[in-house]
Amino acid sequence: EFSGLSESPCYLRGTMSCISCHAVHQEAGDTRQAEVWANDQLAIDMNGDHGCTQCHDADDYGENHTHHDLASSGSRCYNCHMPHTSYGLMKANRSHQLFSPDVGKDEAAGRPNACNLCHLNETLDWSANQLESWYGIEKPKLSETDSTLATGVNWALRGDAGTRALVAWHMGWQPAIDASKPEWMARYLAHLLADPYDVVRYIAGKSLKAIKGFGDLDYDYVAKLADRLTVQADAIKRWNERPQKKTSTGESVLIDPEGKLQQQRFRELASQRDDRPMFLNE
Repeated sequence: EFSGLSESPCYLRGTMSCISCHAVHQEAGDTRQAEVWANDQLAIDMNGDHGCTQCHDADDYGENHTHHDLASSGSRCYNCHMPHTSYGLMKANRSHQLFSPDVGKDEAAGRPNACNLCHLNETLDWSANQLESWYGIEKPKLSETDSTLATGVNWALRGDAGTRALVAWHMGWQPAIDASKPEWMARYLAHLLADPYDVVRYIAGKSLKAIKGFGDLDYDYVAKLADRLTVQADAIKRWNERPQKKTSTGESVLIDPEGKLQQQRFRELASQRDDRPMFLNE
């Protein structure tokens, strides 16, 4: 975390340090249970925009800046500037290298961008267009896949192990569920139940159980392969028999108007999974 912080403008050109937001010991007057505080060791009132507005003037960063309803997760400073792009302890963690979303720079760094970690059902092209329109951030040259395929699909099927872990975690993250709708994501999480990496399977199983209709899945990510495949088949069967919702269809998520998965395209993309040795950059 400090390595990321030390490369951030708030540290390099300001006075930000670890204790700007964190407390080494739980403070007097902190009404949170010790286990809750210990999760992030945040000081009182730092689990929100105050971590930023203690230095930045909140009046300068309203809806004209965030382009989201002020009450929504899309207007929380840390969701855009400290997204969950770091993997550790079998979950996604917030980056401590404070930066602004930029599709081109994020792709070059090998990390998901903040916009699509919420809007998993949108393409990179969609995010790049929004960022260019709102903030004048130059749109990079993107492939046809980046322009037509939802990032959640692309990252889940074709990403490296770290990316697959991060996208599986975000498919169980409430802001992403609210923004992207969970029904289509259940099919991709079911696919990840058979991932070659234990931790990807663990996170996918946890996120899948958070989706309505899958909470009672008896899934053990380190069980014998045959047992895991049996549970995966059950999850896919449940998804195939689910009530159809138009919000979970579309070419970008490979689900036709009848709610059926485009099997051939799905298998094509899954065969392109990135299995190279990898390094997760902050």
